[in-house]
Amino acid sequence: MGFAPLTAAVHTKTVKNGLFELTRSLRYFSVEQDRWIEVPVGFQTDFASIPRIARVLINRNGKSRAPAVIHDYAYKSHTVSREKADALFLEAMKETKVNVIIRSIMYGAVRAAGWLYYNKNAAIK
Repeated sequence: MGFAPLTAAVHTKTVKNGLFELTRSLRYFSVEQDRWIEVPVGFQTDFASIPRIARVLINRNGKSRAPAVIHDYAYKSHTVSREKADALFLEAMKETKVNVIIRSIMYGAVRAAGWLYYNKNAAIK
C-alpha cells in the first residue's frame, strides 16, 4: 500500500539552513507493521542527517526524502521503538526504490548511530 497517493510528495518550506517544515501532511502505510503513519503539517525535519563528505554518494533530496521524514517522525514522536522506526525506514526506502547499496548504507547508519538521536528525543519528553 505504501505512501498515500495524494501525499507521496514531500511539501516543505525552509525554516532555517538545513531544517524544513512540512506544509502538507505525509501519510504512509507500513505493511510490515500493519498501520498508518501520518506526519502532520508543521513537523520539522532535516530529511537525512548525512555527513557532508557522504553527500557525494547520497542525495538527501532524492528517493529517500519521504522515508527520511517518516523515520524522523518515528524517532521524534516515539510512536514505535527505535528498531521498528529503523525497519520502517528500510521498508519505505524499498518502496520508493532507493538503490539497494544506498539504502543499505543509510539503514546501517541509523542502526549504528541512531540511538544517539532517538535517546536525545526521549529525554525531551
